Amino acid sequence: MNKNLRNILKELGLSNRIEILRFLSCHPANLVQIQRHLASVGCKMSVGGLARCLNALIGLDLVEKFGDGCYSVTGLGLLMLDIILKLDKIFKYKDELVDALELMEALPSELKIGLANLSKAKVEHDIYIAVKKAIEEVSRAEKWGKYVCRIMECNVFKMLIRNYLRGVKDKMISSSDTLNDRIEMIIQSIKSEGLSEDEINKIKDNLEIRVLDLPFQLGIIDGRIAFFQILKPERTSPAFISTDKEFVDWANRMFDYFWNIAKPVRIPFEKALEPVK
Repeated sequence: MNKNLRNILKELGLSNRIEILRFLSCHPANLVQIQRHLASVGCKMSVGGLARCLNALIGLDLVEKFGDGCYSVTGLGLLMLDIILKLDKIFKYKDELVDALELMEALPSELKIGLANLSKAKVEHDIYIAVKKAIEEVSRAEKWGKYVCRIMECNVFKMLIRNYLRGVKDKMISSSDTLNDRIEMIIQSIKSEGLSEDEINKIKDNLEIRVLDLPFQLGIIDGRIAFFQILKPERTSPAFISTDKEFVDWANRMFDYFWNIAKPVRIPFEKALEPVK
C-alpha cells in the first residue's frame, strides 16, 4: 500500500477528522467556525488541538488554508471523504457481505462501491413477501424490465407474455441450470394461450434472453423500482427494494454490465406453433 495512503487512513481514523472534512466540504471556514461546528455536534476540541489537526490534514493534502485564515477541503479530501462515507454505509450490511465472496468476485470495482446504495432500500426479510411485491410490480410494467431471476412459475411466464403483447420489452439473464426449463416454460405458456403467429412474433420482438451464472437476483422495472437479493448457498438472504433513483441507477448499471458479458440465447419460438400433442 502507498505510504501516503497509509498515513491518510491513519489520520482519518482519529477522532473528529471525518466531521471536519464533512463540514469543510460544505463551505470554507475559519478556525473558530470549525471549532463551533464541532462543539455543536458534540466534538469538543481546543483551538490548539484543532490547529494541529488541521495542519496534519494540510500536510496530507486533504485540506488547504487560504491567506484570510479560512480552510477548505481539497479535491483529494473530498474524494477520501466520499469513499469513507460510502464504506461506512456498506459496513452496516457486513453480515450480508461477509459470506458473499462470489458476489465480490463478480462485481467490478465501480459497482462494489455502489453497494452503499443498499442503505437507500427497504430490507425485506420475508422472501415470499418480496417475491409477491416483485410480481405485482412486474405486472404493472409499462415499457421495460431487466431481470436476473431464478423464479420458475408458469403463472409468472403467462403474465410476462401478456406484458409482451402490450409492448413491454424485457431483457432476462438466466442461470445455465434453469435455462432449458425456462425456455420450455415460455413455449408451453405461449401454447396454452393459443396465440397467433403475429402475436408470437410480437413476443419474439419483446423478449431477449442471455445466459450467465450469477450469485444474485435482480429486477428493474421501467427504471422506477429495483429489487436485489444476494444468493447464498447456506441460507436465504433478504431482498433490498427501492425506488430511490441512485439505487435504481446502480442496479441498472449492474444489469447492463453483466448483460454485455452474458451469452445470447436463441429461443425456438417456432415450437409454439406446433400442434399440442
